[in-house]
Amino acid sequence: MAGKQLQTNTVESRKSVVDDKLKADAEVHILVGGPYKLDGEEHRYGHTAIRVVRRGSDVTYDFGRYGRTTGDFGAEGEGILRVWSNFSKYISGENALGRLTTEYIYPVIESQAKAVEAFFDGVEKQGKPRPDLQRGRPELTVFQLSTNYHALKYNCTTLSLDGMRSALPGFENGSSAFIAPEDVLTWGERAAMKTVGGGTPNRVFLPANLKKFLDQKPAVKPANVINHGSQGK
Repeated sequence: MAGKQLQTNTVESRKSVVDDKLKADAEVHILVGGPYKLDGEEHRYGHTAIRVVRRGSDVTYDFGRYGRTTGDFGAEGEGILRVWSNFSKYISGENALGRLTTEYIYPVIESQAKAVEAFFDGVEKQGKPRPDLQRGRPELTVFQLSTNYHALKYNCTTLSLDGMRSALPGFENGSSAFIAPEDVLTWGERAAMKTVGGGTPNRVFLPANLKKFLDQKPAVKPANVINHGSQGK
């Protein structure tokens, strides 16, 4: 699979979310990847990950269907968390898919950044290492979590937001107004969601809906927004 040249551009700048009395010395980033096409197949769902940057550390937590999948439309499966110690490696892989990834940057103090790391440390300890999925990549550590992946519940978006709330508890406030499965899911997928899926979730679970929330009416405004990769699908 041929990768595309990485392109990065800053598209927005706002004030720091940290009180002026406290000096921000770390950052937490939300990364929202858009849809893409690969080998003629359209991948519509997008992806969400979370990055924590502080002195001497830059870690990206990337949860998804990277193992065995099951269920209708492959909606369930092994919950695989990939932990990247090299952001360039992570984003180059996303860019190689031909997708646009938008990075929302939130300055925080180090204790807030460490709270996110502690959250994921706890998640990892409840699971088990999966070195077979690392494939010789020294910048990557992989865990199979104790909770399986579920497209409507425990997925890349909800787990990233759980981590984000460790640093910024009100981060999701108002996001429920942006729950719009019809923006992404097919009629058949929405029908399955209402029958076997238990109905529409009451929490943002789709990356595209999260992106619209962060772009239009976020509870916490990012200090900066950066686009990585292709503008097209």
